[in-house]
Amino acid sequence: MESTIEIKKDFQALIENAYRVSQDTGFIVEEALRNAVDHPLPKEEVEKLLSDVIEKLKSGALKRGDNETAEILKARMNGIIQQAIQVREKVLLNSFPTDPKKKKVSLASFNKKEPGQVHPRPTFHRREVAMNCGGVKTTDITLWENNERLDIHMGQFKATQGRKPFPSEILDIMLSKMSLAGLSGKDQFKIEKLALSIANNGVRKPPIIDFDGTLLDGNRRVAACHYILNSDDFDSVQKKRAENIFVWQLTEHATEEDREAVVVSLNFEDDNKEEWTHYVKAHIIYREWQAMHAREPRSPSAARSTLMKKDLASDFGYSEKEWPKVDRYIRMVTWANDFEDYLVNEKQYDAFKVKHQASEHFEYFDELSKGVGPGTVAFILNQNETFKHLVFELLFQDKFVNFKLIRYLKFYNDEVVEELGKARDTQDLETAQDMVTRKLEASNAEQPETRSGNPNHRIEVFSKWLEKVPIADFRDKIKIENLKKLLGALRLVERQVRDLELESEN
Repeated sequence: MESTIEIKKDFQALIENAYRVSQDTGFIVEEALRNAVDHPLPKEEVEKLLSDVIEKLKSGALKRGDNETAEILKARMNGIIQQAIQVREKVLLNSFPTDPKKKKVSLASFNKKEPGQVHPRPTFHRREVAMNCGGVKTTDITLWENNERLDIHMGQFKATQGRKPFPSEILDIMLSKMSLAGLSGKDQFKIEKLALSIANNGVRKPPIIDFDGTLLDGNRRVAACHYILNSDDFDSVQKKRAENIFVWQLTEHATEEDREAVVVSLNFEDDNKEEWTHYVKAHIIYREWQAMHAREPRSPSAARSTLMKKDLASDFGYSEKEWPKVDRYIRMVTWANDFEDYLVNEKQYDAFKVKHQASEHFEYFDELSKGVGPGTVAFILNQNETFKHLVFELLFQDKFVNFKLIRYLKFYNDEVVEELGKARDTQDLETAQDMVTRKLEASNAEQPETRSGNPNHRIEVFSKWLEKVPIADFRDKIKIENLKKLLGALRLVERQVRDLELESEN
């Protein structure tokens, strides 16, 4: 048996060969082959059909007086006819069975374990369904065209092409490689992220196939395996994990009711799996980040830290371009640790109660940690320890009604600090929440200078920030091109100050 990938190559090579003879020849050969697949004919009839087609093309060329084209057709089409018949036989034998029950996909051993019955017998939608389990080649599994996830895509393909898609075309749809009107071409079914997980860990949840190899559950997992096998982004070890899959298979005695029970159960009934919270995931990543830091011979540079975070992202199943998620988690945990340390060690609150609050409000630490420059919440809180601790206490007391209010903390002043202090000491929760909300929203509304880009305000903020930058940062962290820009700007300022001073003297 040849693999479906090899057959697909033969199929495409034949069609391309025919199109090189002429556009009409390619179109007719392609249609004849596809029709022969959908409505199988005896070998002799296929040969006669293609021969008749060539004769008609030759006749048309002769009528136009194109004797050379007619001779070329005659010379080349005999080989194409035989190639068409051979490919058709492969296709019918391997990839597109007309009667699913005529072709059984046999299970093989998987990880040195022989095929056998799934025991105890699994229950789907209140119905016990007999299953066998074992290994199957990914290329022997047929993607399920009746998957409701693909309903619009299948209808669109049939409307434009006038036929059902072949399995290879269903795979192209799943991988977002087929151009369909109304789709952007992005990874609609999120196959790439799933493929990364499978490449690193294998398929962890067995897909369920019918007796003939048709998928009842697991279209995305199998499509992801195809993606791995045909992508240069994965090494040989990762590809090996996708070549064979451990599956559950319905027996030859399965009924339509059994199939329906499987589909309904796995797509409509909640498996009640509870995902880990962001607080838990972030702390696991943070611990590994600390361990990576400890293994470094010296404090890593900014560029080195980025590379380390990309490696860390890969270790936890993220793609390289998703490394900012890891960076975000690290920042959030850093602030959560600061929150817990202050409330437990300085305020003497119960450690577990504080941790529960940190977990409950973990997304707030994302807002608190945003920004490192002047005018950002993180910068302002780090410049004012007393104000930061006041914010921590209000967060612990549930006195921020939503995380949007955190963004307004950058507009603080003495009045804001005073009102937030009163809210911290107010026992009635709703009253205190109202005090915080009103004051921060009013502070946000009273920032016309910030919104209008007033240069005096911007220069004041920048000057305060510049004065606090450690000297070493100019050498180690700030790019030389940025230092040159800063120097140029300061020289302009220097000339302007000198001119203004001369004017005032005169």
